[in-house]
Amino acid sequence: MDRHNFQKMMKLFICCSVILVITMTISCGDGKRNTPEMVVDSFAVAYFNWRFKDAEPYVTYQSRKWLRFAASQVDSEDVDSLRAMEFAAAAGVDDIVEIDDSTALANVTIKNFIVMDSIGMHPRKETERKFEIPVAMEGNYWKVKLTHLP
Repeated sequence: MDRHNFQKMMKLFICCSVILVITMTISCGDGKRNTPEMVVDSFAVAYFNWRFKDAEPYVTYQSRKWLRFAASQVDSEDVDSLRAMEFAAAAGVDDIVEIDDSTALANVTIKNFIVMDSIGMHPRKETERKFEIPVAMEGNYWKVKLTHLP
């Protein structure tokens, strides 16, 4: 084998090795970074602590209008009520009911949170309440799909 052929084979070997390593790295990922449970939990913790901007990455593009609406309704009394809370709201995903390959419904329990009831009304503290939060695939990612405020 002459030097020229040897160099070609080495380049081919190196290219194939790089492709193999990249493929193995991607395929060996845990796949748990974007599960419906993780998305709903992250959304619920942010949303029920009134951190609407932090909840945005977890909702569909069309759902962002609901977060912007909720944020626009917060006034100084609401902020005072939030600051007076001893602990942050806690969220727990009880279960996920798969509707089909791209939609599901999460049953969530929220504890120790402030409820935004109606426009012009003072917020009130709630000890525990259950919610159903819909999730859907947007692209290759699970996202909360709001059609109204929880």
